[in-house]
Amino acid sequence: MIDVKDKKDSIRTIRELGLNFFPQDVFMASDVEGFANFVKKYPSEEYVLRDASKAKGKFVYVKNLDEILAALKNYSKDVTIAQSYRPFKEDLVLVGDIKVTRGAYGDVVDITARDDEEATQRNIYENPKYNMHASLEENRLWNIPGFSKLMSYISEHELYGVILEFLVYDRKVGVNKENVVITEIRSNY
Repeated sequence: MIDVKDKKDSIRTIRELGLNFFPQDVFMASDVEGFANFVKKYPSEEYVLRDASKAKGKFVYVKNLDEILAALKNYSKDVTIAQSYRPFKEDLVLVGDIKVTRGAYGDVVDITARDDEEATQRNIYENPKYNMHASLEENRLWNIPGFSKLMSYISEHELYGVILEFLVYDRKVGVNKENVVITEIRSNY
């Protein structure tokens, strides 16, 4: 069973399991060298900084190291830096959270997701297009765009019993160049 304690543990677990992700890491707001090394290792059109100390913490989009360093003045603790997925927005099929629970009488899926242009991990609960608790056998799940790719990914990596924040794309993206990106795994936080 996968046990994830916090955001740092989620990032570590995603890497250890060899899952597809957009590069991300967590540094103390004062760790200028850590942020500089990240930008050097993962060049990108855009990055996102997030307060890692709490759920739905403040965030900002930045383009380069100078903007990162200026933004860090607004943070005091751990800060997550990640390549932004906004440059790939036109290829995005589905954004959401999913948990697949294995059971003696079949698998059960809890999914909250959106497939519109404005969909982000932060707003999927505001007006979800798909908000279901259903048996994996139900056709309505399989009618969700990108769901078959997502379930294949979950099955292949045996990601059962945890909440996955995910993105499904029409094209291959992320570090492993796959259609599914896992942005976070949650179990105990």
